[in-house]
Amino acid sequence: MVNRFRRFIRNGFNLPKLFQAIAGQCILCAAPGQKGLDLCQQCELDLPLLASCCQQCALPLPDDVSSCGRCLVDPPPYRYTQAPWLYQPPVAQLISRFKYNRQYSIGRVLSTMAASKYVSAYSGCDLPDIIVPIPLHWQRHITRGFNQSEHLARYYAGHLDIPMQRVLKRCKSTTAQQTLNAEQRRRNLKGAFKVIGDVCGKRVVVVDDVMTTGTTVGEASRCLLKAGASEVHVWCLARTE
Repeated sequence: MVNRFRRFIRNGFNLPKLFQAIAGQCILCAAPGQKGLDLCQQCELDLPLLASCCQQCALPLPDDVSSCGRCLVDPPPYRYTQAPWLYQPPVAQLISRFKYNRQYSIGRVLSTMAASKYVSAYSGCDLPDIIVPIPLHWQRHITRGFNQSEHLARYYAGHLDIPMQRVLKRCKSTTAQQTLNAEQRRRNLKGAFKVIGDVCGKRVVVVDDVMTTGTTVGEASRCLLKAGASEVHVWCLARTE
């Protein structure tokens, strides 16, 4: 940064170039980002939006359908799911870089945009009372080094002025969900969570990075409702098809 300023002083100030030099870079193409966002406008437009989906589980659906067959027949314990994007490139790669390579700048960018979309979805009604991240088991937390869901929850709490509370605990180590089918996922997470805080009468939003079958957030939601939460919502960055 010092060398950049020295070059500008030596060659004469060029303000547009100066601002470009110190502006944030796009997390996808390295072009100058937008004001307050390390993502250029074109790359933002390239993100695969989840336009029409089931109101309860966010499964992508045709425009004229509001609920999927599974939620109509066997409704999940959570009431609403908000997911800004489809789990497709480049969102899938961005989430992977954030989750496994600890590229925190990507988490900040995605959470900033996601928080704005969540607020829009709640226009006309109150936001939830508390934000609760999906916890990692302590062994996986040590291996990975951080909990991506907790980072997202902290960002949302700051953006939306809603308290984040770690009231869920992962009480058993489980096999990674992405390696299992739907039935194995359900058995894998049975009894995996317990509530360690007061959620009585509160509208809780559970935060995770990606939603596939909804098994993880479903099991967490059941625990929260059993502990007295009035209802549970789900916020995730992306939803699989």
